[in-house]
Amino acid sequence: MSIVLENGGTATADLSALEESAAIAAVQTDLDQAKVQANNAINANTALINGHITNDGDTDATNELQNAAEVDLDTTVDVDGDGTAETNVEQAVQDMAPIVSKSARIFYPPSIAVDASTTGTGRTINLYTQYTSQFATPAVGSAGAPASIPTYAANELYYYVTYYDNTVFSNVSISNTGVMTYNVIAAPADYNSLINVVFVVK
Repeated sequence: MSIVLENGGTATADLSALEESAAIAAVQTDLDQAKVQANNAINANTALINGHITNDGDTDATNELQNAAEVDLDTTVDVDGDGTAETNVEQAVQDMAPIVSKSARIFYPPSIAVDASTTGTGRTINLYTQYTSQFATPAVGSAGAPASIPTYAANELYYYVTYYDNTVFSNVSISNTGVMTYNVIAAPADYNSLINVVFVVK
């Protein structure tokens, strides 16, 4: 760049450094503005997630980000029979959970015949396959019912013998795949004896 001096002469000055500084300042300004906009967007999203504003950007009482305790039931209902009607989803879920988690996980497998007409040791019955076989081909179903009953995989169940007649059976055990092992030590006195088995969903 040429500069006219007071004495009429000229001189050349290198102002590229100043030009670069101005360019850098302009870029920095743009970056600062972008940073402000990004922070505003983050803060807005954070407020949305925390439920401070609604999905449509307003701040009215209709909040689309309600939790279960804020959602009322259409009809209040006494879920657990304690005499107090539940009014929102959270209350209903909390009262239903203990009932569902316990009772729905426990069931009796179908009845089967166990031959105790003679004594013997180390006998086995695969209770799991007895269960799946009978559930797969039920003798009768109601109108419109599926042909088979849903079953669990062997590794989805716990197996229990809750009772057996110890005058007829001994050394009763059950594996983690549902195979029961037992000894027959005497024939039942009245040609009838019991072993109670319970399956529990893991």
